[in-house]
Amino acid sequence: MKKILYLGGFELPNRNAAAQRVISIAKTMRYAGNEVMLIGVTKEADEVGLVQEFDGFKYSSLKYPTGFKEWFFYITKFISFERIKVINPEIVVLYNFPAIAQKKITRFCHKKGIKVLVDLTEWYVTDGKSLHDIIKRWDTKKRMCKYNYDVDGVIAISKYLYHFYKDRVNTVYIPATVDLKDYKWNRNRRVEIHKPIRLVYAGSPGIGQKDQLDILVKAVEYNNDFELNVLGVTNEQFQSSFESQVIANNVRFHGRVSHPEAIKMVTESDFEVIIRDDNLVTRAGFPTKFVEAYSSGTPVIATPSSNICDYLKDGVNGYVVNKNQTLEEVLGKVSKLSDNELISIKKNAMSLLDFDYRDYVKEIQSVLS
Repeated sequence: MKKILYLGGFELPNRNAAAQRVISIAKTMRYAGNEVMLIGVTKEADEVGLVQEFDGFKYSSLKYPTGFKEWFFYITKFISFERIKVINPEIVVLYNFPAIAQKKITRFCHKKGIKVLVDLTEWYVTDGKSLHDIIKRWDTKKRMCKYNYDVDGVIAISKYLYHFYKDRVNTVYIPATVDLKDYKWNRNRRVEIHKPIRLVYAGSPGIGQKDQLDILVKAVEYNNDFELNVLGVTNEQFQSSFESQVIANNVRFHGRVSHPEAIKMVTESDFEVIIRDDNLVTRAGFPTKFVEAYSSGTPVIATPSSNICDYLKDGVNGYVVNKNQTLEEVLGKVSKLSDNELISIKKNAMSLLDFDYRDYVKEIQSVLS
């Protein structure tokens, strides 16, 4: 058994997608026989430094940085070396870490005989000219193209990141994972279909970087064959971001909802829709919402971002939007499906079992050893 310390800007227990990723990887590590402690960040003053427990894991949170001094400490150190020494881990895992802080922690840990791994789930790009954008661009380049080569192992969320690092660092591919035995997925429910057909979008579009929510809304509004529920974005936020007003009754914006509420609405939908541009951000990442949809037994309509087409089979357990068929053409096909055909697609989605955290023990062991 190894003692592992997981560090990063995740908000535990489940306040952001980063926390969900970290908890699922930590579960695989624990399932492989290791002890894992987590230190993230929090915006709640009464939680700072408090040792808490979630899903059997002990965790604590540093104060989410607000002022310049706090941000400077966050990106250049993140945590005191003394605290790492007190915990005395055998392995430290850094989740999407700031470059300078990662370099310093890696150097410190290696001097103490502590292995360092990085958990990589993104490669964000910014072309802005503000000081923040310039620093972010430098930080990302240093971390992704230099400092990640100095660690002892990489846990890559996508095949793109896996192939980028595998020849120079011990690298494993582990997509977004979940606990398929969790009751929230409601996997034993009776398969149902709805009229109109229920579509759902759940997440944060990441304007200009990730989801093309405006294309989805435009394709669906006023199409009475469909009802679209948008989770995570209000109508006002959509209008501000995409400069487009939505008044169609078949498009409903729910704003930010709890994670259990979002999962419930996904399970009650016929398809989740993920429309993304092809860029470095979408190639390097792997959409958590894609995994959550199939874990819920809900098929997906999506563009072929990342390596999701390893799992998404057009016309079998969902639909692929690409240069050969537009979103409008896919929606046309879906609207013409018989009840039995739609039920078959939903049953095929339910049978996709590739994302359970227990199935990646071999990968975790190879990077921990």
